Amino acid sequence: MMSEISKEFFENGFVTKHKILSDEEADSINNEYNEFLNQKNKWVDLVEHKSKTHLFFPWANKLIHNDKILNLASKILGNNFYCWNSLIFYKKPRSKAFVSMHQDQNYWGIIHDKALSIQIAISNSTEKNGCLKLIPKSHTKDFVHKDYSNLNNILARGQSISSNEINKNDLINIDLNKGECCMFHGNIVHGSYENMSDQPRFLFTMRFLTTDNKIQNKYYYNNATLVKGEDKFNYFEREDTVENSSITSLRVLHKKNLIDQFSKYLNLKIKNTLFCSILMFFLKFDSFRGLFYKLIKKI
Repeated sequence: MMSEISKEFFENGFVTKHKILSDEEADSINNEYNEFLNQKNKWVDLVEHKSKTHLFFPWANKLIHNDKILNLASKILGNNFYCWNSLIFYKKPRSKAFVSMHQDQNYWGIIHDKALSIQIAISNSTEKNGCLKLIPKSHTKDFVHKDYSNLNNILARGQSISSNEINKNDLINIDLNKGECCMFHGNIVHGSYENMSDQPRFLFTMRFLTTDNKIQNKYYYNNATLVKGEDKFNYFEREDTVENSSITSLRVLHKKNLIDQFSKYLNLKIKNTLFCSILMFFLKFDSFRGLFYKLIKKI
């Protein structure tokens, strides 16, 4: 029998307000992250830590193995799945940063409709500070997407559903208190608006995929961390954990992944293999990628 959580998830495309972290645990992560932001960091690290975050911060690697998170995800995905990606969605006070409305599975290119995201509020997330917005039941429909170029768009590719394709009145706010999470379907329409408050907003998102899935490697890295069960398919290159390795070695893998991802996005934008190869000769170096991020105002 389906659980109440799985019934609600498959009917509406999401479930929300599940408490994962105590207020103290959320505050601890928030404080640790703010300490990182206040350090003298490389420009490149100020951008690239926000993707594949579980390979960059010990607290993030610990979170993708959190029992409450895995138990929640297993109600939908079963007992064998990977954490393929994790991301920080951080908005400074009065930030114009937004996430365009999109469906994740439109650009993941996975072969099975067995994927979801769990987004945890590390700080309180409200309509005023730019909380997650989504359209209930939109996971049952596929929308046309286009790359939307806007420097304030948090999405790297800028993938977006045209505004005339959706009714903004159908969007609902996913308000979360710190420590709470929302679990949503990989095909649900979602995004977020600007932070109109005087406080930062910090959300941490984990992408989970079943082991029998495949990612379109043309666009994305193909390695992931097995967080539950076993993998009989071996479609993914398996990542190590902090417990079995070290954060130093995981950051080496993180950098390799991000350079590879940078190259893939560059090819998507420019569509000239030779020119991209020439650019990547320079952009494989942290200083040049950092300068690039600075020029396009990602820092």
